Amino acid sequence: MRQTLPDKPEARSLPRKEETSKIKSSIPSAVTAVRLGLIPLLVFLVSSGMLFYGAVLFLLLLCADFLDGYVARRFGLSSKFGTCFDVATDFIFVFCMFLVFNSKGFVPDWVLVLITLVFAQFVITSFYSDKIYDRVGKYYGSLLYGAIGLRFILSGQFFYDVATVGIVGFAAASILSRAVFFVKAMRARLG
Repeated sequence: MRQTLPDKPEARSLPRKEETSKIKSSIPSAVTAVRLGLIPLLVFLVSSGMLFYGAVLFLLLLCADFLDGYVARRFGLSSKFGTCFDVATDFIFVFCMFLVFNSKGFVPDWVLVLITLVFAQFVITSFYSDKIYDRVGKYYGSLLYGAIGLRFILSGQFFYDVATVGIVGFAAASILSRAVFFVKAMRARLG
């Protein structure tokens, strides 16, 4: 049996537009998935002392993090799944890198616990709102990324002590910010 094409050009292009839209909408999550897949390589490079290659990969992952967010916002492709996937990938990235720093004796165990608690608090409070974004949490994440990036340039216990103080300060601010957000969200729900 032979298929014939529709006479109207717009009817022929409709499936292509849908396919293009599906492909375009998956780009931010695909970039995030690539970031997630490259984290073990970064951990290996830094753990093995190959800091130059680790720094190059870190910069590529950082650019990819900006790219997925930019593409999602620019083309209106933001979704709750994409945002959660990006945040979870950021957490895994940060946690793994601080786990490496911890294994080298640069940061104490409780820093890992603190980072995990801030992330867990963010996830729990995000269930109570359609808005996932948290400005203080974004600054906290940026501080953690900055501390990781500076590790490729700076070393010494003084650097880690200063970074730890910053992490504690921003963690406290993030926890307080999300607690206030949570209370407001609960009041709004209860009416």
